[in-house]
Amino acid sequence: MKDLNLVPIFSDQNMSDLETLTFYPYPKNKKNIQVMRPYHWNDRKKLLRDYHYIFQLYEKYLTEITDSLNLIHGIHHPVDYWRIIIGPWLHYFISITLDRFETVRIAAENHNIKFTELPNYKIEDWVPSSYVEFNHQYYSDEWNSYLFSEIIKYTNLVNSSKSSLEIKPKIYKSKKIKGYLIKSLLFFLTRITRNFPKKVHMIEVDIPQANLYRLLFKLKSFSLSYYQRVVPKKHPIDINIRKDMFRSKEAINEFEKLLDILIPLNMPTCHIEGFKIIEKQAENIFPQKVDLVITSNAYFSNEHFKVWIANQKQNLTKLWVMVHGGHHGTALFNGPGKLTEDIADRFYAWGWGNYNLPSPKLSSLNKTNLSQIGNNILFIPYNISQYSNHLDSSPIAASFEDCLIMHKKFFNCLKEINLEKKLVIRLKSGIVPRDLKKEYTELSGLNNFVYSDEESSLESISKSELVVVTYDSTFFLEALTLNKPTCLFIRKDFWEMSEHSEPYFKKFLECGILHYDEKSLARHISNVQHDYSSWWESDLVQLSVESFLIKYGLSKEHWEEDWYNEINSYLEKLSK
Repeated sequence: MKDLNLVPIFSDQNMSDLETLTFYPYPKNKKNIQVMRPYHWNDRKKLLRDYHYIFQLYEKYLTEITDSLNLIHGIHHPVDYWRIIIGPWLHYFISITLDRFETVRIAAENHNIKFTELPNYKIEDWVPSSYVEFNHQYYSDEWNSYLFSEIIKYTNLVNSSKSSLEIKPKIYKSKKIKGYLIKSLLFFLTRITRNFPKKVHMIEVDIPQANLYRLLFKLKSFSLSYYQRVVPKKHPIDINIRKDMFRSKEAINEFEKLLDILIPLNMPTCHIEGFKIIEKQAENIFPQKVDLVITSNAYFSNEHFKVWIANQKQNLTKLWVMVHGGHHGTALFNGPGKLTEDIADRFYAWGWGNYNLPSPKLSSLNKTNLSQIGNNILFIPYNISQYSNHLDSSPIAASFEDCLIMHKKFFNCLKEINLEKKLVIRLKSGIVPRDLKKEYTELSGLNNFVYSDEESSLESISKSELVVVTYDSTFFLEALTLNKPTCLFIRKDFWEMSEHSEPYFKKFLECGILHYDEKSLARHISNVQHDYSSWWESDLVQLSVESFLIKYGLSKEHWEEDWYNEINSYLEKLSK
């Protein structure tokens, strides 16, 4: 084996004379670069094993954190209290750290690494104020360079030396809120009326405001319910408290020894130094007492909501959480989905759960009569970061490189049948994990892109004869609900489906909706391109779509009645 220098992430630091090994692609102008392949979670059996291991660690450390935070804050709350507040950050942090640790460990095993050069940084610069700031961090090169460096510093995997490079966090600017003044007024009115009597309260639910107020009025629990998130203040870290968080013990292995150090050091300040402030602010935002709380989104990253609902649940308030995305019920395993179900008294799905309610958005789309004004082939790519952050049965981080190769082959197939000019690739705007426009352009020379802030999804679909979705997603459900000719184009080995969903995907495969390789999809398009409607409106396709949506994308014309009956029935039982 050659002697190598290991660089945790690409940078402009000076390279030694040794050939350099890195975990992610370097700029093309760098010399002597060897990219580490294959990615360890391309081994899907290992991915599933690690998924279960992460949840074992999650429960173990959640118990330890419960004891520590109770002691720090002088309170006595159970594990499930802290599960709501710190659970999302803890699970993601363990998942991320395991991936980076395994990457270094495998590199050290497979290569003769002489040393690695670590950048200079201050730990306090990298401790997030909240989950939202953490979410911004883990997509960046800078934060991943910091984490790789911490792993190397606290383990014996690789010898290290200091470089002259200094790294600092990226500064993220908040987006301007459209209609800020009216929304601020509604939020103010919500806060000052928070203690009016109410039985049910809905916070960050995927329901249009007019429908929401109509539903609350019918339930005789009418109240203003518009919330703007309050950004937690970042506090100076108390390093002494953090170092003493976990009781002394013998770590089982090197990774858990590493977590014993990194979890306390990296925990968001809103859980330690700023916790009491968050708790006080939450009391001034949300109601003092409510019987039932319903949310679709706030439970994961709204720090004030999490502290408030954790306290409410101590007083017997019930929490219902509504599913808000595809590939939850269809996935063989889904880390964020399991976190969601574990904190909810009731978790509501779109047909596949123990409790089910129709999706308001899908119900609205079901009533939409969409006119076709174009003949594009709309291509919807899966945009994921080169850095993993959670585990589910989908492409993870560098696994997506193989998907890009499959996409390139599909684009070439379209050229062979003279359809490449009809292809339009719809990309997400704003802060995105990777520059897919650049990657697709370099792969295939394509230049026909549209961004989500340039036109709505309905506009993009209406301009198209066919929609090609490259991931099992809400967009796929929306296209099916609109009854638009749609194909799902995925790698079978990277999209493991649940046992109960497999029969539905088998039907999709038989009727031409699902394709696992580029030749199959291109051949299908070539066969039906002159009359997509005849294929799509056939009994086999329509029955397959209808049965799938009943199970995984439930919608109803009068969805509000279902919601009212479900909530009202529960409240009536409470009053008896």
